[in-house]
Amino acid sequence: MKKTILFLMMALSVVACTKDSDKGDGENSYLCGDFVDAHAGNNLKIDYVETDRNERFYVSAPFTRSSIKKKDSFYRGVFYYKRKNNEEVVEPVSFMEVGVAGVIPIDTLTKKKPMKTDPLYLEAMWVGKNMKYLNAELSLKVGTSENKSAVHNIAVIGDSIVMHADNTKTLYLRLYHDQGGVPEYYSQRAFLSVPLQKLGVDSIHFEVNTYDGIVRKTLFVKQ
Repeated sequence: MKKTILFLMMALSVVACTKDSDKGDGENSYLCGDFVDAHAGNNLKIDYVETDRNERFYVSAPFTRSSIKKKDSFYRGVFYYKRKNNEEVVEPVSFMEVGVAGVIPIDTLTKKKPMKTDPLYLEAMWVGKNMKYLNAELSLKVGTSENKSAVHNIAVIGDSIVMHADNTKTLYLRLYHDQGGVPEYYSQRAFLSVPLQKLGVDSIHFEVNTYDGIVRKTLFVKQ
């Protein structure tokens, strides 16, 4: 029995701090959560994180995960931590990896398989304060299946780039989604992040097919 989503990790969305007054940690202890690039050192342990708000926090107790295989590298994820008195050293609570999706040109995709836009729910889409990633929160219909090949397949597809009269560029994207035979019994949340630095555009127009119809979002990706 299997319910799988390719390259997307399930996570709860917390992007703020809440005061933790019930665990004896003091009035100035907070539980926070951020989208981060987490750095793995030479011992394959996460020793610091860089948030989408251009902050760097060092981890009081470095930790590792089975998926961390490369020394001195970064891993995208949602990081929960406790922070006291605005200190730069934080206490880790949990870390959940988030899938990073590069943009695949439509011509490259269609040489191998047709474009698919099976519906899902788009809960939110935003660009981080540091303009490093476009992030999306999705809700997918999932269920158990005896078919081991039943798996969601998700990708970000580039349709075209439009040059405007003011010399700014807009990249038109679509979300590829193949339900892949996964039963649609209940909803499960997932996140993905799209790196922006190498796209060379000023804005993104993103089209997603949802159970409520086509949703189009335009986001500015340069400061």
